[in-house]
Amino acid sequence: MITPRLKCIIENTNGKRIADIGTDHAYIPIYLIENKLSDYVIASDIRKGPAKIAVSNISEHNLSDKIEVRIGGGLSVLKENEADTIIIAGMGGQLISEIIDADIQLAKKCRLILQPMNAQYELRKYLIKNGFTITNEDIAVEGFKVYNILNAENGHQSKFETDIEYHLPKYLINHKYYNQLYEKKHREFSKVIHGLENSKHTDTKKLQLYKNWLKELENYESK
Repeated sequence: MITPRLKCIIENTNGKRIADIGTDHAYIPIYLIENKLSDYVIASDIRKGPAKIAVSNISEHNLSDKIEVRIGGGLSVLKENEADTIIIAGMGGQLISEIIDADIQLAKKCRLILQPMNAQYELRKYLIKNGFTITNEDIAVEGFKVYNILNAENGHQSKFETDIEYHLPKYLINHKYYNQLYEKKHREFSKVIHGLENSKHTDTKKLQLYKNWLKELENYESK
């Protein structure tokens, strides 16, 4: 089933040979091939269970000659120049950073479509610090859930002017779902602050950091 999150990932994806890392049930690869958005897809998962389901789904759609399922972690399943575009979606931003870092030279030869479930701040910092440029960013909404989809590739990008921009980049302000993302970040910061203030052993440094972020965030007025 193609949800709004998956649809947004697909809309940001193009390439003749695509690798879907952490494919789960192979919904994205199947859609890409059936809609002639790619010639060939490598669908990988570190778990045997989801990989088995992916193989079954691909077979049901008669696409076994166009989609290859591999079991393994991260980009280790890929050979050099095997893919021009890599999708890494549905996992934490920190894990995505680690996956890229483990095979960074291979990653720099591809276009990256990244959809972190959390730690977007850390992922943006990692990309910019390690020689990637964020070429585009999109937002998907499913009910109360808000997702960021980042496009990145090899290239220099200057650091953001302020730290808060790694949480809420200015270039997203005109996006149709900007308000939803703004409210998500506001709730996130407020929840952390509330938790720290009610903790028996408060991390005062972290508390002050989040209070500063919340104050800066509130300067980004919703549209």
